[in-house]
Amino acid sequence: MIISRYISKPKHFFVTIFVFTVLTVTAQQREQSVQRIGFVDMEYILEQIPSYAQAQSKLDSETTLWKRNLDKMYLKLETMKKEFLNEKPLLTEDLIRERETEIELYEREILTTENTYFGVEGKLYDLRKKLVTPYQDLVFNAVQVVAKLRKFDMIFEKSSSIVMLYTNNNYDISDLVLKYIQKSEKEIKEEEAALKREEARKAREARIAEQRKKREEALKKRREERQKRLNKKNDETN
Repeated sequence: MIISRYISKPKHFFVTIFVFTVLTVTAQQREQSVQRIGFVDMEYILEQIPSYAQAQSKLDSETTLWKRNLDKMYLKLETMKKEFLNEKPLLTEDLIRERETEIELYEREILTTENTYFGVEGKLYDLRKKLVTPYQDLVFNAVQVVAKLRKFDMIFEKSSSIVMLYTNNNYDISDLVLKYIQKSEKEIKEEEAALKREEARKAREARIAEQRKKREEALKKRREERQKRLNKKNDETN
């Protein structure tokens, strides 16, 4: 499992100590079973993937553009408010209400634009999901595969603030995960083909074993029937 960077150190220091204590007690209770524990540096792995850097750069570029657009809108709003305050003494009540309504509508437009860009399901969310999330999922899935192949019981993320009070680089499997991710398409296809051959071999052996079992059962049944006929014939003779 991967523990992500969701909990800050100052606020959850006692939680950290508690989790560390629980893991220590658990380890003591399992003296007869050796647990394999490792950690990964997600940021390091992602930085080694060139296409991820390009995706992140595009995301940053779009985010900067949206922020500039909002800055311009806020600047225009401030100008509208200043001009209104300067001119207000010279305006009629109808014009004052009209200008106030105009400012209020523009404030709403800014809020709508801001939500469109940075809302819960705004453009930033969609673009990050499209550009960056696939790489994060790629690393996560690679960690799962490597952990299973190397028989790890737990994998932590180095950037996590829980438990990672000290790390020994001997337990860092970041390069193993990165190596798996960077495998060529040819290597992946060869591994998949080998896996399919192994599965086919096991399936073939299972079919052969099943057929052998059926033949043995049929042979046993014929022998039992033959023996019954012999016994019956002997009984009739006697």
